[in-house]
Amino acid sequence: MKFLLFLVLVAFVFSAPIHAQVATFSVTPKVCVVSQKKEFCDLELQFNWQIDSLSDVCLYKHYERLFCWQKQRSGQFNYKARVHDKTIYSLIDSKSGVLLAKTQVEVQSANSKKTRLRLRSPWSFFN
Repeated sequence: MKFLLFLVLVAFVFSAPIHAQVATFSVTPKVCVVSQKKEFCDLELQFNWQIDSLSDVCLYKHYERLFCWQKQRSGQFNYKARVHDKTIYSLIDSKSGVLLAKTQVEVQSANSKKTRLRLRSPWSFFN
């Protein structure tokens, strides 16, 4: 897997200049709330994306390819995910390896402990 990422990086560095595409990319829902910090979230995620011109693009979860589209300007994809902590999803041009956009899904705990900051140091000459 690291070799594949290295090849993509090398291809990007030595490729001809590429015109940057403007992409919109979103996932719904963006946040999942669990009761305890170590729990998983089972979600039905919906991805939507749109770019300026026809392109071959792929959706990735971290470095795992989930789905690809050929010669499209927009797309939609539903995905059942089990999320434990912040998960990043990327939309990448499959021909050039260029990152077009990214989004994330966060997991938040409802019972997170709130820490209180000390307003003064534990020792003082004036106490």
